[in-house]
Amino acid sequence: MLRSIDPERFSMTLLRRLTVLQNEAASSPVPPRKYFHIGQPEHLDEVGECLPMVALVDENLSRFVLSDAASVRWGRSDVLLRPLPNLEVTSGDGVFLMTDAGEDRSEEHPAGKGKMHFVYLGLDRPLAARGVTKLYLYRLDGVQVHGVRKKG
Repeated sequence: MLRSIDPERFSMTLLRRLTVLQNEAASSPVPPRKYFHIGQPEHLDEVGECLPMVALVDENLSRFVLSDAASVRWGRSDVLLRPLPNLEVTSGDGVFLMTDAGEDRSEEHPAGKGKMHFVYLGLDRPLAARGVTKLYLYRLDGVQVHGVRKKG
C-alpha cells in the first residue's frame, strides 16, 4: 500500500532512527562475521513497517536474503524468503527494509554521512501480523555449477 509521504517529516523521522541505530552500532562489539547492525522492526506512519539497518562493511545487498526461518526450512510455503536487490552499500550507510510495496531508492544522507537506502519487500502483511519472532539475514556465498552431458 503506497502512502502519501511528507518528505520533510519522513526524512526527520528516519534520520532520528538512523542516528540512534548508528550510535548503538558504535557502542556494541562487532563479531568478526557481522555485516549489519540490525534494529527492531517498527511502524512508521509515513511508510508503514520498517526494519532499519546500518552497514558495517562495504558490500552489495544482492549477496543477502532475508528470512523468518533457518535455511533448513526454506521452500516451505509458510516461510518468508526475500532476496535483497542489487545495491552497493558502504560502511555507515543506513538501509531501511520496508515491508510495503514500493520502488527501491537511495538518497544522500542530509548530514553528508554516506547514503540512506530504501528497499521495499512487497509483503502482503506486516512482519508482526505474520507472527515473526526472529529474522535471519543470510549472506550467500558463491556457488559454482557445472552442467553434465548425458552419455550416449
